[in-house]
Amino acid sequence: MLVNVAIGAVVFGYAGFTLYRFVKNSSKGKCAACELSKNCSGSSCAVNDIIK
Repeated sequence: MLVNVAIGAVVFGYAGFTLYRFVKNSSKGKCAACELSKNCSGSSCAVNDIIK
């Protein structure tokens, strides 16, 4: 029983953390939340533009 509660807490905790991180990144805007923002020219967030 205690193991089930612990596993449930881990699952719901991770789901809550992921939801929090998604909301935090989505409020930054498209380019600020992009993983490629350090290498992005700002005109497009496409990976093909950075590889060229």
